[in-house]
Amino acid sequence: MAGKSDSLKYGTGRATLSGPKTKQARTRAGANRFATALRSANMGVSKWQNVTNKHYQTAVDQMKNEGLGYGRIAEVLASARHLCRTYGNDRISESNASFGVQRGSISNQISKAVDPEYINKVIYNLAHDDTYEHAPRTAAQIRLQYELGLRREEAAKVDLKNDWDRKARTLYIQYGPKGGRHRMIENLSSEQENALKAALPFVSPSNRDGIYNLMPENMGDKWQNCLSYAARKSRLTKKQCGFTLHGCRHERFRQVYRDIAGFEPPNQFASIKEYQEAAHEVAGNNWPAKDAEARDQVEQLAGHSAGRRDVSSAYLGQSY
Repeated sequence: MAGKSDSLKYGTGRATLSGPKTKQARTRAGANRFATALRSANMGVSKWQNVTNKHYQTAVDQMKNEGLGYGRIAEVLASARHLCRTYGNDRISESNASFGVQRGSISNQISKAVDPEYINKVIYNLAHDDTYEHAPRTAAQIRLQYELGLRREEAAKVDLKNDWDRKARTLYIQYGPKGGRHRMIENLSSEQENALKAALPFVSPSNRDGIYNLMPENMGDKWQNCLSYAARKSRLTKKQCGFTLHGCRHERFRQVYRDIAGFEPPNQFASIKEYQEAAHEVAGNNWPAKDAEARDQVEQLAGHSAGRRDVSSAYLGQSY
């Protein structure tokens, strides 16, 4: 006979979730990890409607005992909250700190930015590749990721027909952003506008009336597999060239930081000390203010609020 935590997993499987199938799968996996932690702690609950903050605390304590880091625990809690809300349970604290889970550092002092010369060569070769039917379309999407710092899902789902205002030189990002956080990209540069123009021939109707995107008609999220294939075909993988498609976003934010601050971000240096010395040489004692200004802009462009230093540090490295 199934235990109570097995009942939670059953509820996870039956839940109607929205968004890409890959995201749904991650949410279900995280929720099941939550249920497993409860069962390991001998504290079960039969329905997501009945999960309480006490269950949350027990699951957190169990995962800590198992050696999980704060970052992974936070992911599991987010998935469990999603299931709770899906079943109408809104009683769970929104703050992980309530359960003793600190916001972990997701910064990385090693740059993950693509090499501009390499990525431009990849884009050019794909745009002129007649051996793969989707190569030119993937080239257009990768160019958007590189020039505008878009996530791959955002670039695939951007509605150029309705959300690109050429007169105002803005692009509204409302489909595919992480956490559903919409944002406006303003003051588009000529390079960004040229990337948008190059993508126009590939605009296709989506499965929702009046909404368009860069994915082939009726293909849906399977398009991401085509994009991944094009990346592998172009040797654009961590193993083959040292960075991935997501590195386009890292490189875009590196450029934004450099243009605003006047010096390179921390992860372009061998140490924080070397970074601070270089920043001071350019901006003098005002370098921390320039660093803060550039980070605020990167955080907003990334789809977060200014002041999220954990976000900017993930792309730029830590300044102190």
